[in-house]
Amino acid sequence: VFNGLNMNVTSGSIYGLLGPSGCGKSTLLQCILGTMSLDSGTIDLKINRLKEVGYMPQDLCLEEVLTINETFEYYGTLYNMNKKSIEIRKSELYTFLQLPNLDNYIKYLSGGQSRRVSMAISLLHDPTLIILDEPTVGIDPVLRNDIWTEFTKMVVQHKKTIIITTHYIEEANQANCIGLMRNGVIIDEGSPQDILSKSNTDSLESAFLELCCNQDKNEVF
Repeated sequence: VFNGLNMNVTSGSIYGLLGPSGCGKSTLLQCILGTMSLDSGTIDLKINRLKEVGYMPQDLCLEEVLTINETFEYYGTLYNMNKKSIEIRKSELYTFLQLPNLDNYIKYLSGGQSRRVSMAISLLHDPTLIILDEPTVGIDPVLRNDIWTEFTKMVVQHKKTIIITTHYIEEANQANCIGLMRNGVIIDEGSPQDILSKSNTDSLESAFLELCCNQDKNEVF
């Protein structure tokens, strides 16, 4: 899947991983998490315990027979959180992500509601490294903007490190660093401003298109 891939994520920053479906983004996240292994190369993480990682998968895997409230309690227990800590974080995340009634069962939630609950669970234990695979799909633009504002606050105030993949290329303008991925390769990496400057374009979508064309030319020659 990967071919000479290099990726550098600075601690205390937001890293936006962008690329078309099938380019290897989700597989790369699985390798970072250790649930898939590399044939060669290494991945170095500056965390001491797996508990310091929060992960939201692209494919939701919540227990449909539980209510939202029971879901918080279930995962909070897995994270070895006490009841008071679970209640405090649940209240914070309920407000931040505009969650539906906590007595609602997971199986009756819409796709967007389920994704917001999944994101809340990934943040429940206040992890140091947060890995989110397409977290804002199906979420309205206003809330998407609020979520990115909160991500920035988490990085600036609490020194969190966030790796996020997204279908919405332009929302990645709010990331500190972007990796543009295609065919298992990071074809460019840098701040949004640096990428726009190097490509002499006015949008990340245009920059990505130009980089893809250049990659195709290099492969031909």
